[in-house]
Amino acid sequence: MHPIDYGDGVVRHKLIVSNPVQARPPMNIIHGTSDISVYEPHDLEVDGQLISHNVWVEGHRTSVRLEAVMWQALHEIAEREAMSIHQVISVVSRRQHQNASLTATIRAFLVAYFRAVSRGNNQSLLKEFNHL
Repeated sequence: MHPIDYGDGVVRHKLIVSNPVQARPPMNIIHGTSDISVYEPHDLEVDGQLISHNVWVEGHRTSVRLEAVMWQALHEIAEREAMSIHQVISVVSRRQHQNASLTATIRAFLVAYFRAVSRGNNQSLLKEFNHL
């Protein structure tokens, strides 16, 4: 963790993730090719600061607080699935366990989604997730 002071009196910590593995060409998660680059672990700065956005979940407005990298991942999924962020979160919320928060459910979904993509699943994963 690296302390950062932006001069506003609040010290924030930023975790810099480094990739100890030999560099490899950027991978396009959607198509499995290297023509469009995405963040590689050694390029990714993870800021733990939460960003709050209002979203519509199943027709109800609510606020969701996630890290910037999580919002970026949701945008990538929405684009890949030809859906809005609101639609993606609505689908995810249907699988929310009684004792889990919506943000925890979203984070778990993001990990599961990109794990499936990294294994070569190029199907519409969200539609499959919706029918479970």
